[in-house]
Amino acid sequence: MHMISTRRFPLALPILLILLLLPMWGGGLAYAAEKSGQADDAKPSTEKTEPSKQDQDADKTPTPDKGAKDKGSTGDDAPKGGSGNAKAQAQSQIENSMANIEVIQQTLESLRKEIENSKESADINRSGMQTVKDGLDLINNKLKDVTTGLDQNRGIVSANTANIEQLKQDMLPLTRDTRANIAELNSQKSLIEDNSIRLYEILIQLNTLEEKLKALKDALVSAKNSGKGDELKLAVNADLNRLWMLLSIVLVFFAPLAFVLSGRNRQELLADGTEQHQGMLLACLGVFLGYFVLGFGLMYGTTYSGWIGASSYLLGSAPSGASAQPVYPFPLFVLYHTGFAMLSALIVYVAVGSRLSSAAHMVLAVFVGAILMPVFGHWAWSGYFIPGNKGWLEGIGFTDQGGSTVINSVSAWFAFALVWKLELANPSSPTQTDNTPDEPVYSSSATLLLWLSWFGFTTAALPISSDQIPSVMLNTGLAAAAGGMTAFLHYVFFRTDKSRIARGLSGFVSGLVAVAACAQSVTFMEAAVIGACAGLLQNMAFSVLRKYFLKQAWQVRTAYLVAIHGVGGVWGTLCFALLGTEGNFDLPDLDQLVIQAEGAVVAIGYSVLMTYVALMLLSFRKKQPQPMA
Repeated sequence: MHMISTRRFPLALPILLILLLLPMWGGGLAYAAEKSGQADDAKPSTEKTEPSKQDQDADKTPTPDKGAKDKGSTGDDAPKGGSGNAKAQAQSQIENSMANIEVIQQTLESLRKEIENSKESADINRSGMQTVKDGLDLINNKLKDVTTGLDQNRGIVSANTANIEQLKQDMLPLTRDTRANIAELNSQKSLIEDNSIRLYEILIQLNTLEEKLKALKDALVSAKNSGKGDELKLAVNADLNRLWMLLSIVLVFFAPLAFVLSGRNRQELLADGTEQHQGMLLACLGVFLGYFVLGFGLMYGTTYSGWIGASSYLLGSAPSGASAQPVYPFPLFVLYHTGFAMLSALIVYVAVGSRLSSAAHMVLAVFVGAILMPVFGHWAWSGYFIPGNKGWLEGIGFTDQGGSTVINSVSAWFAFALVWKLELANPSSPTQTDNTPDEPVYSSSATLLLWLSWFGFTTAALPISSDQIPSVMLNTGLAAAAGGMTAFLHYVFFRTDKSRIARGLSGFVSGLVAVAACAQSVTFMEAAVIGACAGLLQNMAFSVLRKYFLKQAWQVRTAYLVAIHGVGGVWGTLCFALLGTEGNFDLPDLDQLVIQAEGAVVAIGYSVLMTYVALMLLSFRKKQPQPMA
């Protein structure tokens, strides 16, 4: 290659300098592109880019020093703002390179023009011109490669910028979740600390309680050694028996609730338009007041020859004398037997039904709670409150453990005689045929509540330490279940009407009524037999009552109640002598059977007699005052 004269070609020297600097400038562009790519290391790109021609040429050209490159690059340990600075530097370098390319292109264009002019004015060496043209073509090709590389780098930078922005958007919810988790962890930490403090306090309390128990144990041991252990045992037993009596009171008061629930299922009104279940509430209030003011004194007061009590407990005064100390505290005992009085009054209330007004029902309920049940109760139960203060039936050996006669039988026969004597039935009221289904006198919920209340009726007299309590409860359940099942199956197989459900529920209650008189004295098998027989007797008695005595449609409930509580009460009273002997199905005690039969007959006669007294009260209430002359 011929040497180019600077005199003949004044631009030859600038061209040579450009040729020498162009590789270095291309390496700078490659370095700028590498800086731009390092800014995207935070989010790896999944796209593979084909190497450009400029990158291939850059591999052939010298590159800047590696130490200088590492000094300006950002790695994993760089701050978060490093990627943004690197991207900005890469953009700036690309813009500067584009500006330099434009300047070079302008210079080349001027050089071309000058060469053309030089052809006309001087004798140019052909080989030198060829060399210059080759140099210009090489520069032009290099410029094209660099421009293509810059365009590719510009696209890469734009794509990486979009990826960085997307990465920022993706990291925002992660940042929020992280902050929320940190807050939740802080709250959990506070909760754990609070619980730790509380557990520590509980441990302290447990330690204190352990010390108190140890002190109590030492006191018990010392009391036992000193002879005071028996007194302490008696005091503890007295408290437990008081607690047991309170529980029995709650159970007994389920019985009025059962009647109220049964009344809400009917839309019948009393004679004055009062709803039936509201009248029940008035009756319960009358019984409660009448029994406390007068009935309890007549029932458990100091007896006069075993016929009636005379003490008044209205002001809380108890009988005096060493031999007249009550077995139970007065408030507990009177509350317990108020539940009995309410049950007795509600049996009468439901049996009479809508034939009386609410005021007449309240008067009748006060009469039942203050006179009817207390007088007969004094004959049979007076000694339960004050030992030795026995009524005349109790004195001859009559036994009624849970009220089969005192509560159920007396109330049912009184209601029967009252309905029979009042003649409140409408003569035009139709009779109920055998094919007409009967409505149950007790709903299913009321039946279950009566079952619970019977636990209180049959077990409250036993001390809480007695082993008989579970057996008595089991006897109660067996008798009720056997009575309900027997009454139901009897109607399924031997009758054609649709009263089987009513008979089954009534048989269930009949079993409860019958076993109440002897639940503490019979075995499990005997209790089941008592209940089964009570269910059958209830069915037969209901049929006889409906056929011969209570024929009208409104008297269905009266027939049910008399069959359940009247006949079932008499049967249970007799079973105390028939099955209440020692052993399982041993021979009956005939002497006791005579006494039990006497008590049942007296209860029926007393109920009929008291019916006339109640009728006089009701008729007196109806009299109008006479005008004065």
